[in-house]
Amino acid sequence: MTTLVVSLVLVPDRSEEVLARLRAEVAPWLRRLPGFVTSRWLLGTDQDRCTVLVELSGPEVVPVLTAALDPGGHDTARSWWCERIEEVTDLGLALRPAIVL
Repeated sequence: MTTLVVSLVLVPDRSEEVLARLRAEVAPWLRRLPGFVTSRWLLGTDQDRCTVLVELSGPEVVPVLTAALDPGGHDTARSWWCERIEEVTDLGLALRPAIVL
């Protein structure tokens, strides 16, 4: 399993447009990637940041995702851009609700 943290910067004045584009285009594209398992999208309270936790079955598609999102690139004409993509390890420390100690 490969877990990625994707950090997106959003232009707050265009938040409705950005959220609509993420829902209509980016999230479906991500779900269609080979090896996609799940994702979780977290919006900052100021609506200027979005963190996406992505789980993939393996690392094969990471270069495709990285090339498409171009982390570190910043085009001021766009309503959002990818700040970074980081591969992380899930330590498994969160308790599942069904587990009683």
